[in-house]
Amino acid sequence: LAGVPLGHLGDRVGPRELLIGLLVLSAPAFAALALVTSWWQFVVVVSLATSLDRGSAAVRSGLIASSEHGADRIRARAYLRSMTNIAMAVGAVLAALALHVDTQRAYTVVLLANGASCLLAALLLCSYPHVRAVAEREGASMTLVFRDRPFLVMTALMAAMAVQYSILDIGVPLWLTTQTSAPRVMVSVLFVINTTVVVLYQVAVSRRVETIAVAARVISWSGLVFFAACVLFALAQGRSPLWAAVVFVVAALAHVLGELLQAAAQFCLSQELAIERAQGQYQGLSSTGYSLAAMLAPSVIVLLPIRYGATGWVVLGLLFAVIGLLVRPAVAWTEATRSRYALI
Repeated sequence: LAGVPLGHLGDRVGPRELLIGLLVLSAPAFAALALVTSWWQFVVVVSLATSLDRGSAAVRSGLIASSEHGADRIRARAYLRSMTNIAMAVGAVLAALALHVDTQRAYTVVLLANGASCLLAALLLCSYPHVRAVAEREGASMTLVFRDRPFLVMTALMAAMAVQYSILDIGVPLWLTTQTSAPRVMVSVLFVINTTVVVLYQVAVSRRVETIAVAARVISWSGLVFFAACVLFALAQGRSPLWAAVVFVVAALAHVLGELLQAAAQFCLSQELAIERAQGQYQGLSSTGYSLAAMLAPSVIVLLPIRYGATGWVVLGLLFAVIGLLVRPAVAWTEATRSRYALI
């Protein structure tokens, strides 16, 4: 819930300065995890760190949207996503090393390093060009994004589509290890496939999704691709270990293709359909939608594929396909009302 108010604050005071401040505050928040000794301390520290992290994501998106224009900001988001996947891979390796050593000192070093990375990011951001506070210059209302019903509907649909990110994180590991005969090492293999493809191809795909019309079509396609991926994951059940592994690889490739398409379309739609003088709060709403999706996704994944098996996978895939088709009229409605909400 921190995304919209912090995004609006970025509009008011300037997104670069606010993002630097949030990163500086995030450093001790993440490092404090090394000092946690009780459950309530963990809840307090994680809540604070998560709020700062999601707020930073919203302000960062607003910074890109305010400092770049048109296709340039879509490509900037794509580059950022590719670099984020590289950073996640490095972080996973460091975490694996800490788990292997399995000492308090090793865990403390990793947590402190995470906090230090926030300070490094803040330092690097100091060299980024200053962006003038848009809302202060043009007087954007603090509640503008909440009155923009077409954008709210479109954001809700795209947030529902974002449940797909938990397929690889939660659904596939549980499905593979409990319902199929595929080797458990395939969980790591599928993560490597996903990360590698995103790093190599997200920018290239985003270059082809630089207009609202194309983005609306592409996000509909992504829903159909996710449907195909879900059906393939379901087909891994009852196969020999070798064939199950092959099916998982094909399904993972289909899933990451849908992910590339969906991410590229989301970059375009969330930025190009936002009211320019309030990019911070609009990107904050998008960030909040994805946070809610991440919160609800585990329940959806466990309820459908894990509880109901192959049938659940098919139902989940159909939901993605329907959501993708519904986004197109929502985008058309949003685009048709931009001039009206620009005057609020």
